Amino acid sequence: MVFARVVNTILDFAILIVVIQILNKTNFGIIGYLLMVHEIVRNLASLGFPESIFYYFERITQTARKAFAAQTSGILLIMGILAGAVILGINYFIPTLLKTWDASSIAKIQQLLPLMALVTVLEVPVWPVTNILLATDRQRQASWYEMLTTLLYFSCLVVPLVLGYSLTIAIYGLVAYAVIRFIGSIIWVMAVLPGRLSNAAEISLKNQFNFSIPLGASSMVGKMNRYADKIVVSVLLPVAAYAEYQVGAQELPIVRVIPFAVGSVLISRYVNLQLESKKDELLQLWYKGIEKVSLLVIPLTILGIVVAPDLISLIAESQGTSYNNAILPFQIYNLIVLLRVTHYGSILQAFGDTKGVLYLSLHLITVNVILSIPFTIWWGIAGTAFATLLANLFNWVLTLRRIGSHMEIRTIKVLPFGFYFRVLAAALVVAIPVWLSRFYLFTNEQVLVGLMWGITIYLGLFAGLGSLTGIITAKDWRDLKNWLSLRFFRQ
Repeated sequence: MVFARVVNTILDFAILIVVIQILNKTNFGIIGYLLMVHEIVRNLASLGFPESIFYYFERITQTARKAFAAQTSGILLIMGILAGAVILGINYFIPTLLKTWDASSIAKIQQLLPLMALVTVLEVPVWPVTNILLATDRQRQASWYEMLTTLLYFSCLVVPLVLGYSLTIAIYGLVAYAVIRFIGSIIWVMAVLPGRLSNAAEISLKNQFNFSIPLGASSMVGKMNRYADKIVVSVLLPVAAYAEYQVGAQELPIVRVIPFAVGSVLISRYVNLQLESKKDELLQLWYKGIEKVSLLVIPLTILGIVVAPDLISLIAESQGTSYNNAILPFQIYNLIVLLRVTHYGSILQAFGDTKGVLYLSLHLITVNVILSIPFTIWWGIAGTAFATLLANLFNWVLTLRRIGSHMEIRTIKVLPFGFYFRVLAAALVVAIPVWLSRFYLFTNEQVLVGLMWGITIYLGLFAGLGSLTGIITAKDWRDLKNWLSLRFFRQ
């Protein structure tokens, strides 16, 4: 799953690069806004029903799973239709929402948002497919499903732009993607699940709603929080600043998916251990996942911050268009990734604490908005990124406290902080000579050479220091070798 998420993220990153290179700042801002509205409303529509698959598949018979999956998709079809209506409603108010944007940009958004509404209607009912495959221990199928759907998305959106067609044609390509995914997903799920649709789902709609709505509300709020800062920027600043923040407010593409992929795989095991009251085993599994994720997330995040000037110059600047203003927000924003060494929501879900997930999400978005508005007014997009970092730090502490109360341990014991800070210290020590050597040995114009130098030297130094200090073990190197050789696809 980590491999699949990494491939997907590379494709997402490729989409970002291609779109930036082809479109000017105005059109890049427009497509960014369209996709932002689509993702927010799509997650609003899902309402936690895809996540309920993990919770209930462990509690029903195998012959009931197909009926339960159909019940879930039926609910989501209705929610998808409502979501499409919401997007149409937003479209009506676009001139009021985007007062700082020019008239032609507003007209273009109003022309294309109805097509994004149709994409949403088709995507929402099949959103649980990955979770269904994971919950039935079909990790490789789940990986292939995610990679194929992302490749389809990439092809339908990017190929028209590369061929010189307009932004409108590219959005029609997304509609084609949604149709193909809808039909293919239904066929895939019906083929892998045993039982008949006529069998009882064994879980009432009331029970599923009671579990899913708090979790879904938290997921929706979480997504809103991901875009809260961008919404603030879109309202307070012009389209060019919004385009720059779209580039700057990007978590490192490969790094961000690792903890969520691991959490998606482990959540069913968390549920089993919690049901059997095996708290020691649960804590050990939790720690093990965090330690392995930390070995990847922490050094790669620090590396991304170090090479940010070269990275953004390489991927974002073309045809005389500069995104230098995005560098500092990018560096600040990626400090948040240092907190993402695990999927915190997965452990709360294992304890059935969906209300806790909702509370933490509401707290995060509230603090984020309160801080982002004045910080954006005072310091522009760099202030927005800093406000988002402060909000995440505060919420992180509250999250650890809540997890500790479920595990009946002190907050300081929720994460293996000893190992965490050893990895962070090694990453920072390595970063200093890499940062200095880049600017002493190369000019600002040697972007590609400087980037390759920074990445190569940093990874080499960290590998050596990590092995020397025992942070990286011989088993870790063997696991990495097996992973890079794609051995897991042959097992």
